[in-house]
Amino acid sequence: MSRLNIIFLIAFVGVLIWLTLSPGAVATIQKGALVVFRPFMKASTTVEETVDGLGSEALSPAQLRAKVGELEKERDRLRLEVIQQDEVLKENNELRKALQYVERSPYSLVAARIINRKPSTWYNTVVIDKGSHEGIGVDSPVIVPVGKEAGLVGKVSEVIGEHSAVVLLLTDEMCQVSAKLENSQEQGILSGERGALRTLPDLTLRYLSKEADAIPGQRVFSSGTGELFPSNLLLGEVVDFEVGVIDSTASVKPLVTFESLLDVFVVLPQQAEEIIPLEEPEPEPLNQTSAVQ
Repeated sequence: MSRLNIIFLIAFVGVLIWLTLSPGAVATIQKGALVVFRPFMKASTTVEETVDGLGSEALSPAQLRAKVGELEKERDRLRLEVIQQDEVLKENNELRKALQYVERSPYSLVAARIINRKPSTWYNTVVIDKGSHEGIGVDSPVIVPVGKEAGLVGKVSEVIGEHSAVVLLLTDEMCQVSAKLENSQEQGILSGERGALRTLPDLTLRYLSKEADAIPGQRVFSSGTGELFPSNLLLGEVVDFEVGVIDSTASVKPLVTFESLLDVFVVLPQQAEEIIPLEEPEPEPLNQTSAVQ
């Protein structure tokens, strides 16, 4: 007998048995089949529902691009927030340092902010937001903290209003300061360079003796002998030294950050004779979340 005939015979016998069974027996067989196949039926239903859900939530390319744009804007907003927080912390540290400097300085100081600075005279002059109303006069020294020292920025060359004045910077040739070498008796006259300056120039310390023997890295301070500037104002550090026929000359690198000056202090008249170094406060840590990409 062929295999096909055997299959038909088995099917025929099965049908006969089915027809002869009682309704209770049929119900029992159906229940057993449901128990066996129910897990598979549930799995099938779940898969079908999941596929249907995926189909209903699918976004078009335009919607996806819009969603990406929204996420990028949110990322940029968070990044800007972090940057702003870091800038506020940095500014607070600077203000705290400035306040401590004012409180501990033997001088009566007026805090001022640079409000005008032209590219053509970047290293020659600046305009500050304090003037005659705050007691500022011509030749008033202008300083900033440099570490534990007071660094000389320049002097007021003109008071142009109640709340404005012009400051001649140390880097200009016309700003001349009686200066001395650190740990030495050698003194000379320090000045900047002539003309409109595009880059930060070295200062020149002239009229040193031939025996001065200045060395690179040696710091230069105001001597106070000229009576215009107090003594012990930090001017810079030696970068080169040259002995001439009669005297010697040193090239001096300024230690005040003239490139990015913003806040300065004006020394009012009739004050102490020298500036005392300031202990620098511990800065607050910047926001560590600034690594947002």
